[in-house]
Amino acid sequence: MGYREWDRSPGPQDEDEPTDYAGAFIATACWYVFPTIGYVIWAATLPSVPRPGCVNAFGVPCPAPRAEAFTKLLDGVPQLAVALALGISVAMFLGWATTGWRAWTIGFASAVLSAGMATVIFAVLATQL
Repeated sequence: MGYREWDRSPGPQDEDEPTDYAGAFIATACWYVFPTIGYVIWAATLPSVPRPGCVNAFGVPCPAPRAEAFTKLLDGVPQLAVALALGISVAMFLGWATTGWRAWTIGFASAVLSAGMATVIFAVLATQL
């Protein structure tokens, strides 16, 4: 064994590549967009007519399952936007703080962290109102 095999000083092959911030932002957004698209596809498969005989406590007919699903999606857009903004902020921090992480890894980590932070923030706000 020669000296070169024992030498652990960084060489050209060991240098970390700079963080691809745009790729990390896109990856973070994909972790939010793909489930949203899945929800929209699922909601589009629901019936567009209310269940027969369904009325609420006030005697008003229930909404159609498809309309109810899309209404819930639209009601959740502000929370989704806040979580995505948190995700992009976390992606910026992770891109700066880590070395060697690829964009998809940063995107996944930031989506998980920001979803958890958004859940805590909205839970706290719900108890305060």
